[in-house]
Amino acid sequence: MTTKITITTGWTPVTVGDGSYVSVTQGLNGTLASDSVAYVTSAIPSTTKLSGSKVLVFINIDEAGADVVCDMFLELSPDGTNWSAHENTGQDYISVTTDIDPDATGYKVYLVDLSLFRSPYYRIGINSAGNALGTAIRFQMGYSYLI
Repeated sequence: MTTKITITTGWTPVTVGDGSYVSVTQGLNGTLASDSVAYVTSAIPSTTKLSGSKVLVFINIDEAGADVVCDMFLELSPDGTNWSAHENTGQDYISVTTDIDPDATGYKVYLVDLSLFRSPYYRIGINSAGNALGTAIRFQMGYSYLI
């Protein structure tokens, strides 16, 4: 089972476009103690309107990591504490992309169709396989949705 580290830098919402959208970004992660783990955001607030919508999920890689395969996914929770598990059990999560190219800096933006999903809480994660990303990688994850 891959160890998960929660990035707890807090969410910053910004109203964008014509005022109908909100983009929410987490702060840059701090120094990483291990490179062979999965990283997840803190819970996306339950008041956020992700269920039943199409949303953008993104990562901004500020300092590149290793040239390995690194996926991005969404986990679901009934209470913001207990999360859908997917290590070696099949797919009990929402796949966003199979490779974010962690060795390349910049924004990577993905459209996720949550129109068939209903969950009070979501969180974004990367590297479910626990591939060695390197400890120097710095990134921000976030999401954008229609108000």
